[in-house]
Amino acid sequence: MAIDTIPSRQAPGRGTPGTVPARREVRPDPRTRPITAPRHTRPVTGTGPGARPATRTAGSRPRARAPRMPFILLLVGLLGGALVSLLVISTTLAQGSFRITNLQQQNANLARQRQILTNEVAQESNPAVIAKKAEQLGMRPNPHLGFIDPKTGRIIVGKPSRAEAAISVPGYTP
Repeated sequence: MAIDTIPSRQAPGRGTPGTVPARREVRPDPRTRPITAPRHTRPVTGTGPGARPATRTAGSRPRARAPRMPFILLLVGLLGGALVSLLVISTTLAQGSFRITNLQQQNANLARQRQILTNEVAQESNPAVIAKKAEQLGMRPNPHLGFIDPKTGRIIVGKPSRAEAAISVPGYTP
């Protein structure tokens, strides 16, 4: 290390009057690398009963801790969003279930009504019921029956003869 002198207000009798010895900063050679501990190791601190806490050196900084509030707010926001989503999904499913139940009840009622109407039609199409209702309306059976012969187009009144009454369909034998 080289020592230079810097003028100062020093008391006379101490070295050269008006000068103070100063240290010149010695810079390391950039081609050589200083020897340090590997990066993956930590300083050993005692954990026994008489151990002292590790003290900081003059050039070290305290490790800055990340603030916890944004993380907590993020978690609360995510949980709140999940609960709101769960509520919306649950409400939607409940509405859908209610609608399905309502439509199933309507379907059952309509099926019963269809069965009742089908039974009424079957009862009303009975020939005896038709004759009775026709008589109630004032209709009377015709005593002179008339038949139309499709081959000749002639109308046969009264009881047809045996030959005329015979069915003349090809392939039919009574």
